[in-house]
Amino acid sequence: MPESSGLPFSGEIQKQRRVIVFADLVESVRLMQDHEADAIDRWRRFAAQVREQLLPAQGGRLVRTAGDGLLIEFERPPPAVAAAFAMHQCLDSFNRGREVADAMLLRIGVHVADVLFDEHEAYGAGVNLAARLASLAQPGGTVVSAEARDELVDALHADIEDLGLRYVKHLTAPVRAFAVKPVGSPGQRGPQPPLPSADDLRPAVAVVPFSAMPADPAHAALGFAMADDVIAALSRHPGLRVLSRASTGALRDTALDMAGLQQMRQVLNASFLLTGRYYLLGTRVRLSAELCALPSGEVLWSGGAMAEIDALFAGQDDLVPHIVANVSQRVLAHELSRVRSLPMTTLASYTLFLGATGLMNSLVQTDFMRAREVLDHLVDRHPRQAAPYAMLAHWHIFRIVQGWTEDRGHESTLVQDQAQRAIDIDPQQTSALVAAGTARVFLDADHLAAQRYYKQALDHDPHDAHAWARLSEAQSMAADHVNALDSAVRAIALSPLDPRRYLFEAFAARAAFAGARYADAVRFAQASVRKHMLHAPSHRLLVAALWLDGRQDEARSAALQYRAAMPQAAVGVPTQPAAPGAGIGFTEALRLAGIPSHRDPPSLTGPAQR
Repeated sequence: MPESSGLPFSGEIQKQRRVIVFADLVESVRLMQDHEADAIDRWRRFAAQVREQLLPAQGGRLVRTAGDGLLIEFERPPPAVAAAFAMHQCLDSFNRGREVADAMLLRIGVHVADVLFDEHEAYGAGVNLAARLASLAQPGGTVVSAEARDELVDALHADIEDLGLRYVKHLTAPVRAFAVKPVGSPGQRGPQPPLPSADDLRPAVAVVPFSAMPADPAHAALGFAMADDVIAALSRHPGLRVLSRASTGALRDTALDMAGLQQMRQVLNASFLLTGRYYLLGTRVRLSAELCALPSGEVLWSGGAMAEIDALFAGQDDLVPHIVANVSQRVLAHELSRVRSLPMTTLASYTLFLGATGLMNSLVQTDFMRAREVLDHLVDRHPRQAAPYAMLAHWHIFRIVQGWTEDRGHESTLVQDQAQRAIDIDPQQTSALVAAGTARVFLDADHLAAQRYYKQALDHDPHDAHAWARLSEAQSMAADHVNALDSAVRAIALSPLDPRRYLFEAFAARAAFAGARYADAVRFAQASVRKHMLHAPSHRLLVAALWLDGRQDEARSAALQYRAAMPQAAVGVPTQPAAPGAGIGFTEALRLAGIPSHRDPPSLTGPAQR
């Protein structure tokens, strides 16, 4: 809405939530000094092509252009990132025939913020942060903020690499940054249920069968079919409970006014609602979907996708994965925001549970400690629920493997205590069984007992990715290297939406490393680090695997990256046994690459040797 302004210029000022793209010309001063006329001519023609062709195609608006930069606004991050990639590619055409030193390259930053606009300019901290993010990008590269990354789907909108916490000019606190590249960029990517019952603390998502526009009974089946595919895919997310279509089909024509939303909340007992309309265009269908919170009706996400109908039914189109990934990410982001900003006593239990998951997996220490407070509050509120105790056990595990405790023995005992409480409350719950198995690994390295717990969990839910990943760890400890890697790969395959996917890839790297398959270990560890720069074990595996694969220079570079990302966890690191015939072991490889270790426990995440 328009806001009055006391600023010393005329014109209406509006504050709007927008995606800000800042593109900065690399070494513009030198280019202008060495080849002024040519540089100016190329820049002007490039800026005109961006304004007249590229931005209209992506739905963006050029706010202003300077002698060496562009400021652009979008409504959503995906088209903003697509435009950034297109600008890099477009500028390449203006470099043909020039020496490498004379090439024009961009650094681009992308951020989502509330920004003040007038007719010719954008103002505010969000604009400044977009510019600071651009300064973090490599020449020809793009960096986005955490707010923008939350609305991007990895491997669909971009290949995303977590850069961790970065300090930028004029900001006292570091910002979370992510490098993005076009999907399939050379050298970018590596290898590529859940808690039961309605009272398991997960938020419920209702998917109403989608409506044809214009309404046509002959096409109604398509809307039900697309909704079924979305429901099936969302059901694989470990943090969500998805209602069956039998529960939502009758509400297809319910009005989405406040009264209708209240009715859906009461009838479905759901926290989130996904609705959509679709349009048939010959052999293609375009779906426009909207996710809102119940009963407020607050829109958390809206977007669309187009697909060939035959490809859609064959499961060969990205329409459903696109919708599902956005829904899951926005639900998690919404609940994480609420648990960070509101008093815990005012929040629903599912908000606390989902928020604790997000806080813990961020591996930012302030978030991590807040997760402990949230879980303690949740335990007080639900003392007979197993899931919060199981999550507390994993909280202590993360604290050990990240190097954030001086008393590993005491911390391992706390893992056992919390896991035992979960088992005492519900000995059949998969998360409790997984926590109990992991406790056996930490307390006394009993991989046989751990495997029994994991296999019991998988008997209850064979699709539990976390159980498969932890089973992989126990199998590695037992030198069952082939099955260990198979179990880890199965966890990855089962977890396209799981926020812990980086963890599963770390287990795959560990399994490959223990089997002396160092090249495979490198690929999996690189994939894990790309997804989560702050996961210490993935860094350590990458360093050691590179060294033992004979890539010593790369190992030293990876060690420097690890120490820069996590200086507080770069010493006293947990290790794992040497692979048969490796000559030197994990600890020695780390030491040679530049990571000293003062402890030598027998597994990547295990207890100290006794």
